[in-house]
Order: sequence, then C-alpha cells, then structure tokens
Amino acid sequence: MLTVGDLRKSFIDFFREREHRIVPSSSLIPKDDPTLLFTTAGMVQFKPMFAGTVELEYTRAASVQKCFRTSDLENVGKTKRHLTFFEMLGNFSFGDYFKNEAIQHAWDYSTDVIGFPEDKIWVSIYQDDDEAFDIWKKKIGIPEKKIIRLGKADNFWGPAGDTGACGPCSELYLDRGETFGCGRPDCKPGCDCERFLEYWNLVFNQFDQDAAGKLHPLPKPGIDTGMGLERLATLVQNVDSVFETDEFIRVIRQVCDRAKVAYEGESKTAANIIAEHARAITFAVADGVYPSNDGRGYVLRRVLRRAMRFTRQIGINDPFIHSMVDTIAAILGDFYPEIRESAPNVKKVIESEEKRFLETLENGMDRLEEIIKDLAAKKKKIISGSDAFILHDTFGFPLEMTREIALERGLDVDIKGYEAEMEKQRERGKQSWKASAGSFEEAFEGIAKSAGDTTFRGYDVDACDSRVELVHDGASSVKSLAKGAKGLMVLRETPFYGESGGQLGDTGVITSSSGSRFVVEDTKKFNKTIIHIGEVAEGEFRNGEAVSAAIDTVNRNLIRANHTVTHLLHAALRKVLGTHVKQAGSLVAPDRMRFDFTHFNALSGDEISKIEDIVNRKIWENIPVSTEVMKYKDAIGTGAMAVFDEKYEDTVRVVSVRGFSSELCGGTHAASTGQIGLFKILREVSPGAGMRRIEAATLKGVLDRYNSNERIVAELQQIVNINEPMLVRRVEEIMKRNRALEKEIEKLNKDKLSSGTADSQYKTETVNGVKIFSGVLDGMSADEMRAVSDAIREREQHSVVLLGSVADGKALLMFASTTSAVKKGIDCGALIKATAPMVGGGGGGRKDMAQAGGKSPEGLDKAVETAVGKAKEMLAK
Repeated sequence: MLTVGDLRKSFIDFFREREHRIVPSSSLIPKDDPTLLFTTAGMVQFKPMFAGTVELEYTRAASVQKCFRTSDLENVGKTKRHLTFFEMLGNFSFGDYFKNEAIQHAWDYSTDVIGFPEDKIWVSIYQDDDEAFDIWKKKIGIPEKKIIRLGKADNFWGPAGDTGACGPCSELYLDRGETFGCGRPDCKPGCDCERFLEYWNLVFNQFDQDAAGKLHPLPKPGIDTGMGLERLATLVQNVDSVFETDEFIRVIRQVCDRAKVAYEGESKTAANIIAEHARAITFAVADGVYPSNDGRGYVLRRVLRRAMRFTRQIGINDPFIHSMVDTIAAILGDFYPEIRESAPNVKKVIESEEKRFLETLENGMDRLEEIIKDLAAKKKKIISGSDAFILHDTFGFPLEMTREIALERGLDVDIKGYEAEMEKQRERGKQSWKASAGSFEEAFEGIAKSAGDTTFRGYDVDACDSRVELVHDGASSVKSLAKGAKGLMVLRETPFYGESGGQLGDTGVITSSSGSRFVVEDTKKFNKTIIHIGEVAEGEFRNGEAVSAAIDTVNRNLIRANHTVTHLLHAALRKVLGTHVKQAGSLVAPDRMRFDFTHFNALSGDEISKIEDIVNRKIWENIPVSTEVMKYKDAIGTGAMAVFDEKYEDTVRVVSVRGFSSELCGGTHAASTGQIGLFKILREVSPGAGMRRIEAATLKGVLDRYNSNERIVAELQQIVNINEPMLVRRVEEIMKRNRALEKEIEKLNKDKLSSGTADSQYKTETVNGVKIFSGVLDGMSADEMRAVSDAIREREQHSVVLLGSVADGKALLMFASTTSAVKKGIDCGALIKATAPMVGGGGGGRKDMAQAGGKSPEGLDKAVETAVGKAKEMLAK
C-alpha cells in the first residue's frame, strides 16, 4: 500500500522527470495578496506568474502546497472529505504546455504511477470545451459516455481570491463501485452520492479576472492543476474517509487514547474534528498566525475553540490540543521541517489560548443552555442577536460555534441582530483613520507596467547619472512635470532604495543640466520598478531627459545602521531566547528600528540586558559587514537565514557579520558594525498573540532619546526642587508618602462600610426574607463597588446589592447576591442582561455576581430601578 509519504514523493519525482521546477510550499499567509486571508490553493504563490507581472524564472513547476480553508468549517469532521488544512499536489505551466500535455500527465500519473484501473476513471469537462473533449476521447481513449459536460458552476475554476488567473477545467473521477452509489441507473460524475469521487482538477487558465470581475485573455495561457493529497490517499488506500488514511489515523489514535473512547459513533466525529483542527492550528501557528479577534487570528481562534468544544464532549476537560503538536510534528516534520523547529513555541501559543477559553467555556455553555431552555419554554426557535453577541463578547463563543450548536438542537440564530450588535460595538470603539490625500499607491501597478524594471545602483554609489523613463502626476502618465507639481518619476537606473523588506525608501534630489530640481520625499518599489515620489522645486522634467540622482547620504547612513542592527538583534535573540525565534516583521527608519519576532513570553529585564550587551559587543568589535551574491540553494546551504514566507529569486544577496549573523537580505547596510555606534532597546511589547516587538535606536535615535530624557530630568528637578543626584530618593519618598495616605483612606472607607454607617446611602427593602440594597453613587470604581457589595453581603447573609456608579464619565453597574438569595431565585447575570442596554453598554457574569459598563450614565437611575423591580419579581416566584 502506498503511504501518504509515498504519494508526496511519487508526485514530485514524476514531475521532476518531466522537467518541472519543484517549488517548496509557500506559507499559509499569502505574500502580497490582500484578497486572501490564507493560502487556499497551490496556484496562489504563482498568481503573479500567471498574470505576467513578474519575470519568469521557469515555465513549468510542481509543488506540494499547504492550504487552509474554512468555508465549510461546520462540516469538517462530520463528512468523509471536508478538511480545514490539507495538502494540494499541483503541476503548473506558465505559457509552456497547455491542455494536451496537462491531460496526458494526469492520465499517466493516475494509471502508471498510482495504478488506478483505466476503466474506472471518468472525466468531466466544461460544457463548451470541445478541445478537451477531443483530447480525452481521441488521444487518451476514454469512451464518450465517460466524458461528462458540466456547466460553469462545476467546471470553470478561479480565481483564488477576487483577482487572478482562471478558466475552464477538466476533473478526473474514480468510480468506486455501486456499493458507494445511489442506485440510480443514470448515476455519473456530478451526482451527490459517494460513488464517483473527484480527485484531480485540471484548470486551463486562459483569462485574468480583474477587481471588477471582468475577464481578460492571458498573454500566454497556462495550466494550474490541483489534487488533494488526503483525498487521493483515501482512494489509493481504499479506506472510508480521509481521516482513516495512514497519517491521519495516528493523530486520531492519540485523541481516542487520551479520552479512553472507541473510534465510533459520536466519539468518531469528535475525534475527527479534534485531530483535523489540531493539524490545521499547528501549521497555521508555525507559519506565524496567532489567535486574535480579527483577520487570520480570529479564524484560527474559531477553529481552536471548535476543537475544544469537542474535547469537552468526549470527556477531556483540561488543555489537550497543545499536546498533539509533538505527534503532528513527528509525522509531518520530515517534509515540513518548520513545524518541528517551531513546535515548542506552537505548543505555548495553543496552551495559553486553551487555558484562556476554558476559563469561560463552562459558564458560556451554561448560559447557552439557559437560553435554549428559555426558548423551549416560549416555544421559539431563534436565538436572538443580542444573546449571540453576549455569548461572543462575554464568553468568547464565536458566532459560528453558537450557530453550529443551535443547528444541532434544531434552532437558528438571528445573524442580522448579532451583526447589528457587533456594529454598535465597533462604533463605540472606532478610531478615525484617513489615508493620505497625496497617496499614489493605486497608480504603482500601471506605472511599473509602463516603465519597466529599474537598475538599482545604490549598493555601490550614492549618486549616478540616469534618464527619465516616465513621469506621472498621480492620476496618469504625463509628458512633463512643472515647478510646484507633486508627482512620481521612474529613472532607468537609480541610487535610491525603494521601500521594501521593512526598510524605508530613500530621500534626496534629482537634477537636470538645465537646473531643474525634483525633491524626492519618498521612494517606493513595485516588483522591480523603483518609483520616486516628490515635488518639482525648480524647472521642469520631461520623459527621456538626462538627469543626475543623489540620495541624502546622512539619511541613508542612519538607515544603514538601523538595518544592520536588526540582523545583529535577530542573532542575539536566537542566542538568548532559542532558535524558535523567527522574524515576523520589521521597520527600518533613520531614527529608529522595530523588530517583530515569534516568541510567546514577555522578555525579562535580564533577557533584555543580555540581548543589548551581545549586540553592543558586536558593534564595538567593529566587524566588517560583507555582502555576497549567490544561488538561493547555495545560500541556504551555507546556513544563511531566510524569512520563511518571503519569496526569493534564484539569485540572492547574503549579508554576513563574520561568525555571528548571516541572512538573505536585499537592503542597504553599514560597511562595518562599528558604524552603528550604540544600540539601545527602548521598548518591548506584544503586537499580537505569540509575537513580541522590540523598538530600539542607534546613532541619532539614541541622541534624541538622551536629549528627551535630559529635558524630563530637568523638569522633575525643578518640580521637586532638588539636584539630580538626589532626584530618585526624593521621588521615592513622595511615592512612599502617597501610598501610606492611600492605605489610610482605604482603611477609613472599609471601617465605614463594615460598621454599617454608610447604609444610609442606599435604598433598602425586604422581599421574601431577602434585603435589597440599591443606589447610584458618584466616582466609585468597579473595584470599590465590589468591595462595597462584599462588605454588605458579609453583614447581611440574605441580601442583594444593586449598585450603579459614574466613573470617568462612563456608567458602571455592579450586581451581587448571597448564596441564599440565589436559591430563592436571584440571577444577577439576567439582571445585567436586562439593564445594561439602558446605560448604552453590555456585560455579563454569574448568578451571584455580574457587572456591566456603558457610555450613557444618564440611564443609571432607570437601570438600577429596573433591576430592583426584576429582583422583586424573581424573589416573589
């Protein structure tokens, strides 16, 4: 039996023999493609090659691509084929071969390598594709009855995202026999039964779809095929589902062993979901996706929380998913070494997220059960949008999870109502943002196509002679730009570095022999075209004109220092924290640098000091910084580090600091580490889950920081009237005195509450033996309100405390009750749910304690009064 590993190897070997470039899988995070959250197909990394926007290094390729899709998330684990994470086998042609060879390759691999019986293979084609029909019938020899014509919904593919290559397709199916079928005599591909299983899709890319949905003929038609590895393994290994293939079943066994359940019934579905989602999460985190509340992070969080719901269902109530990472890495780590290398960090990220959700999962499920029971009592079938929102906002339940559970109970969710609640929340927290009015970015693609590639001379010189290739006023190409006009200019060759790889673009000046002067305010790069952005200060610039271009050398030198220090920092981080550290982003500016990296914990003061010391020692050793151009494979072979999701050409630049750092990098650098001068970490924070960010400075940035701190020290000296050597001691004395006074005030307040002398501030009434305290206070924080409620409940064993307060212009509600009051019917969570909208907010909690915040303090009196009325009703039942 061919294993999944055998299938990967056989596919790569087959196409290598047919002169295809074997291209490694790209990251699950698409590079430079805002239309996609994740890599969803093998052709995603090749979209620019199909569109003709990059120079072709090869014309045929094959890959085994990691893919991530969540369009059918609620079906994953419940059907035999749906997956979130899967591997796509694909072969591609970029203007090389077309339908004839693509069909022949698919047939040869299916019959000669895999060994599928020829008489069991059926194919479908696009309804109007007579060319494909003739190839299948006349060249391959498939009987006409086994060639099925289908419409656009089935046999016209693409693009991947909103734009890109697309075209008609032909699909290969394997007839699994009548036992898998529906019994109908006309059963054939396109039927919904399990008999004919599609395993390979051959897309004949003939068009490029633009953002408006319009199709344009491709300059050179191409081939994009995709074959799901897991589905292929299902057929080859003759098992019932993708989950029973050899690699998958090993992960599933770990789940069943941990839960002590048999792989059958509902436990089978749960094990499928947990194993599948664990694979998906492992690969996503390894590629730099971390749980968050938006974008890719939110999708990842949804998947993880869905998996955790099913671990709970089969009796696993503690964090478990993270423990599966080692198993997955052991199975797949040889082919995907990145998951083995990053496994320790991946486990930390997943475990932290598991612990976080487990804190609210139990209460959330209890709350959902209450909602469902309430609907049953009222004979209703729809969970309200506000209830779904509270489950999301308070208990962390993704909407999709609430909806999936609702569907299992025969219920639905008011999606529009939920979205309305989400929109209210967005409006409350919205921050205004306006794009620069002078932004020219929309014009870059057209400029690059018109002007062509630019020769970059900036590695060797700071100034050079050149010729104007194109001038642009931001709206369209023009013949000239006159004095006072802002615009863009492309030169045949330039010393200006276009912003890329985190390094900001150069500034400087472009001049002509007639005295014309164009001040370059920024430099951008689109593919291989360098675009100068600025304003004509003197004279006029025309297409074809001879010019001289000179960068601001001081600005460039400052950038060089900050770029080289990012390499030193990266190496130091890996030495101090571990080799799981990977660059996740950077900013290199004249006055500062920022470096994002994968690491789960905040850095300690000791770690920061060690990192600073290592970097500064390398700076003061004044080590030469060398640059070498070599083949990508040779560079990786030397141990040079590459950014994982970066796409590199065959020839790369390797920037090295002898004996310490070696990285693939296209940026500009200092000639030696000594030119960096001094390195100082200014801040260490988290830009997102599983990532850390260091902000630091060299040269001018350090001087700016020193001057700023010196001004602060001078101001403090003046305020406390003492000289600098005694400043710290004086501040400590002031802080110590303040803390003592705060404790004294806190003690006086507690004594007042404990003695009961403050009860006159509240209204009180007794219902069914329970004393209700209520009131609206001014300036009391949530912690102080909680202390008040605790003090009252300690004195009054049968009590309910319903308080409101205005703090910093916002409304706060704090409801609490004793255990005996809960037994008599009090539910503080329900009271908060009923009253929080009156203060323009939301909240939640338990039956004995709940709180809410809002933006409308004018509604506090009504909210507390309503809570008192509802509490009376609860106690009167």
